[in-house]
Amino acid sequence: MELMTKLKEMIPWKRKPGETHEVISVRDDMNQLFDHFLMSAFETGWSRFAGFGSGIEMYETEEYVIVRADVPGVDPKQLNVMIRNGILCLSYEDQREWHDGNGEGSSRRYTAFRRSVALPEGLDVSTAEAACKNGVLAVRIPWTPEARDRSRTIVVSVD
Repeated sequence: MELMTKLKEMIPWKRKPGETHEVISVRDDMNQLFDHFLMSAFETGWSRFAGFGSGIEMYETEEYVIVRADVPGVDPKQLNVMIRNGILCLSYEDQREWHDGNGEGSSRRYTAFRRSVALPEGLDVSTAEAACKNGVLAVRIPWTPEARDRSRTIVVSVD
């Protein structure tokens, strides 16, 4: 019976709020240490994203479809923006290598990123524009005149 009581105390979800068991505390400390040690060597500007897909939004106006993507810490000149078969493709690639001053060590960093977004039909992709400001890429694609003529606003009646 005493063994069961001890085991129940060790189960983390059975603890009282604010109470920390030493085994769990050590485990959490070790996890943080490994995360910091292992990730710091590979950390790049893209690691700040918690999934780039969540940093993309697309909305429509009467004249344009606008796609906005969060790209903090990225050199806009190295962004590749392309539309092919109704798919907007965003990509980025960066490779850097550096040596310390006394020639005893070197480091290399490679960062790559690719995302695709399906676009609606009826866009004039030949006149699409892209601009990057303050870490936000905005791609603006106009509707074709035919697509603009086919759409209409519907008035909602209220009973």
